[in-house]
Amino acid sequence: MRFPRLLALSGLFALSIAACGEEAESLPPSTNDDFTAETGAPWEHLPADSLYGATPAENLSVTPVELDLLGIPDGWEGMRIAAVSDLQLGLWEGNDDVAAAAIRRAAGLNADLIVLLGDYIARGEDTTALARVLSPLRGKPVLAVLGDRDIRTDSLGEAITRTLGRQGIRVLKNGSVPFVHGNDTAYVAGVDPDLVGEPVGDQEWILSQLGGGRRALLLTHNPLMTARAPDNRFPGALAGGVFCGRVEVPGTPRVSWVNENSLPGSVVPGVPRIYRFDKTVMYVTCGVGYSFVPVRFGAPPEIALVTLHVAGQREPQVSEAALDSMNIDSLLTRYGTTDTISADSAN
Repeated sequence: MRFPRLLALSGLFALSIAACGEEAESLPPSTNDDFTAETGAPWEHLPADSLYGATPAENLSVTPVELDLLGIPDGWEGMRIAAVSDLQLGLWEGNDDVAAAAIRRAAGLNADLIVLLGDYIARGEDTTALARVLSPLRGKPVLAVLGDRDIRTDSLGEAITRTLGRQGIRVLKNGSVPFVHGNDTAYVAGVDPDLVGEPVGDQEWILSQLGGGRRALLLTHNPLMTARAPDNRFPGALAGGVFCGRVEVPGTPRVSWVNENSLPGSVVPGVPRIYRFDKTVMYVTCGVGYSFVPVRFGAPPEIALVTLHVAGQREPQVSEAALDSMNIDSLLTRYGTTDTISADSAN
């Protein structure tokens, strides 16, 4: 019977989604009555734009984000950071093209700093595609951390680190580096994904040791690590590792789980994916990779273009309701180791 077979395929399609949204879109009806597990899923034989209305790379967006931070140097006012996360190479064969488009776009934004937030390779241990994807970043100021998928084995983590290093990308593993912008220097720190498995006390102690001077930013694949940093050590944090929607996929990280279970008291009302831990402010990007199908319901792949502002140096643009719920010095709006790295170092 054809009707039950279509229902089975629809169930398989729903369980394959690793990026989420608020509204479901229908799968084009199958015309293959002889479909079996051996022939592959029917959507593998359809052009990507037939499923989503555009190719996955064409759905790539740049999300402007503005963060007002307490404690960053005056020279960092207006500093722009392009954040890219979750390339997920190998999870879906088209992720190479989407990742390449995202890296080219990030490289062309003329940001003062580019940060990569982990989960570069989802399957296998071949870094050839990763090296090719990252090549446009040569000669640009780039800092990176690894994600949990990148350390499935020690050999994979080492291979990815070497691959990033050959492109001139500094990988921070529970380490930090001073960065110069506007003639002011502050530290950018990065969390190694292994830290997630350590006792909470050890996490807090390691995070408390990062940075040898004035601290500005924490980079982490896992958003929960920002909550472990004690004493408002970092004014700002950037994270990845979540999906941006409400379709629940068991066993996958998702922003709804972070909001409702992990960091419910840190969500900033009315500003998506911005969290506040006393004086520390974190933004979480949706990333760019796709799952087993070229669909991200309601959450197209994104590059976050983050502009930093010294709190109090610009007029906040928020609603009166938001003004009532937070301190004026921490208002946030959306719409917007010894080596020293500088935004001018590539010139």
